[in-house]
Amino acid sequence: MAKGFFLLLFTFYYYSLFAQDEYVLDTDNSKTTEINKAIFNKPNPDYTSYFTTPTAYTLTKRDFRLASNDILFFKVSYGLTSNSTISLNMSAFSSLIGSIKQNIKKNENICISITASLGDLTSGLKDTTVLFTGCSGQATIGDHQNNLTIGTGIYYINSNVEMINEETEFFFHTINAGFQKQLSKNSYLMLDGLYFTNYNILTGGIGFKFVIKTKYSVNAGVMPVIWNNIRTTRHDFTSGVLPFFSVRMLIERKD
Repeated sequence: MAKGFFLLLFTFYYYSLFAQDEYVLDTDNSKTTEINKAIFNKPNPDYTSYFTTPTAYTLTKRDFRLASNDILFFKVSYGLTSNSTISLNMSAFSSLIGSIKQNIKKNENICISITASLGDLTSGLKDTTVLFTGCSGQATIGDHQNNLTIGTGIYYINSNVEMINEETEFFFHTINAGFQKQLSKNSYLMLDGLYFTNYNILTGGIGFKFVIKTKYSVNAGVMPVIWNNIRTTRHDFTSGVLPFFSVRMLIERKD
């Protein structure tokens, strides 16, 4: 029971920390008809993020982004430049993680970035320390409204209490993919997945994103969690489905 709780907690931490949520407004509409412009050109304050996984995009310079996921996780991000975003991640479980995301390649259809993170998953708890660090890379293909992302990451945890498999120090590796499709001017279909390769955990999200005016978005869907605890003689599957709800806001700072 304790193992399952910690695995589930780490999954929530992961999408809270690394679901980088940024905003870029596509201004190149030369190939779009006037009718399509009227339907699909509304700015989207959160179109480069899926439910549990990030894309490769970074915030525009001097923009702020605020997010709350399932009321338990909170995040503030700031665009140092249009290619570099710093973030501070907090939660109701007292985690405090800082991260920086750097765009290393960007053109009309492909964007690639790397992210580095460092912090304490239990910074506010007395006599408990769970140090966390790691890095990840993402590649996003498509345009600003409809895109596909693939990525991978490796992370290290050092704790003064026993956690997964009674270990206090361990690595975990992830691979992820995400997809977003604009359905109308204000709504999107989102689907993403995240797999912890060395712990046989699969999670992700499926649902919809709704844009309110030009600064707010609301994500609503479900988050399945499947853990295959492979043993010598058998496979031990544990699964469940959790609701996902997120409110996100972009604060633009014009020069």
